[in-house]
Amino acid sequence: MFVVDSIPVIDDPEEGNEILQTDIADITVIKNKDTLNRLGYGRFDGVTFIFTKEYRNRPDSLKQIPSSKQMERKNGVFLFHGMPYSGRFIDYYYSGRKQGDGVFLNGKVNGHRTMYYQNGKVSVEREYKDGIENGFEIEYYEDGSLQQKGEFVNGKENGIWDMYFPNGQLKQRSNFVNGVMDGETTVYYSTGKILAVEITKNGKTTPDKRLEKIYQAMSKGHASNKEEDYKSAIKNYSKAIELDSTYAEAYFSRGTVKLNNFQFDEAIADFDKALQFEPFMSYALSNRAFARIRKYQFANSRTISKNSEVTVLASKDKVPIPYDEQEKICNDLRKAVFLGDKSKMITKALSEYCQTKSSR
Repeated sequence: MFVVDSIPVIDDPEEGNEILQTDIADITVIKNKDTLNRLGYGRFDGVTFIFTKEYRNRPDSLKQIPSSKQMERKNGVFLFHGMPYSGRFIDYYYSGRKQGDGVFLNGKVNGHRTMYYQNGKVSVEREYKDGIENGFEIEYYEDGSLQQKGEFVNGKENGIWDMYFPNGQLKQRSNFVNGVMDGETTVYYSTGKILAVEITKNGKTTPDKRLEKIYQAMSKGHASNKEEDYKSAIKNYSKAIELDSTYAEAYFSRGTVKLNNFQFDEAIADFDKALQFEPFMSYALSNRAFARIRKYQFANSRTISKNSEVTVLASKDKVPIPYDEQEKICNDLRKAVFLGDKSKMITKALSEYCQTKSSR
C-alpha cells in the first residue's frame, strides 16, 4: 500500500500524474503489524508513506482543507467522515502540485471549479449547480492559450462552442441545442483556411459537398487499411490528394500506412506534407517521430519473412540515433504532448529518447 501526502493510492496513476524522485521530500516504510493496525492498515503487509516537497511546504491552513480523493462518493454525493460535505476542497497531483479546487454544497459541486496543469497554469474553468455543469466552460492549453469555450445548460452543451489552435486561430465553430449539434459546423486549418462546412439538422449531418469525393476516397482507404490491403489504401489516399493537394488528413493517413509497412522515409515525407498544411496535427507529429525512431531501430534489420503481401523485419541491437535526428524526434513528441496526445507510447518514447532534454 502506498500513501502519498496522507492520501491512499487506490488506482494506478493516470498519464501525467506520476510522482518523480525529485518531487519526494521523505519516505517511511512501516511493516510492524501493531503499528499498521493502529493506523488502520492492518490488512496490508506494509505501507509506504510518501510526503512530497510541495506538501511539506504547504501551510497548515491548506492542509486542513480536504481533497475529494479523501471522500466517498455514494449516489452522486461526496461524503466526508460519512456525511455530505459542504465547503472548499482542493485536489493535488501525486507530485503535490495543485490539480483542482472548488466548493461542495451538501456533497455536490457548486459554483466555480478550476483544474490546473502540473506547471500551475489553469487547464479548465467550469461552472456547476448541484453537481451538474451549468454556465460557461473555458479550456486552455498548457501554455495558457485558449483551447475551447462554450456554455452548459443542465449538463449539456448549448449555443455556440468554439475550439482554437494554440496560435489563436479558430479551429472549429459548432452550434449545440441540448447537447446535440444543430446547424452549421465550420472546421478550419490553423492557417485560417476553411477545411469543411457541415450542416446538422434533426440529428443528421450533411457533409461538405466540396469534400464529398474526397470523403469517399478516404473512406475506401480506411476500409482497405483495416483489411490490411495497403496498396489499395495508399491508392485511395493518393486519390484524395489528387482531388485536393492541401488535404492534410490524406497525407497523414497515407504516411501512417507507409510507416506500418516499414517505408520510413516515404512516411516521413507524407507527415512533412500533412504538417505543412496543418502544423498542429498532433498525430502527424507523433507518427513522424516514430517513423524516425523506427528508421534507426530497423537500420540493421534482417528480413525474416517475405511474400507478395508483406515483408516482416527483425530488428537487431538498438542503433544510436544521430543528435540532429533525436532533436527532431523530441521536438515532435513534445509538441504532440502539448496538443493533447499523452498516450503511453508517447510518454515512453519521451522517457527513452528525450529524458535529459524533456521538462516532463
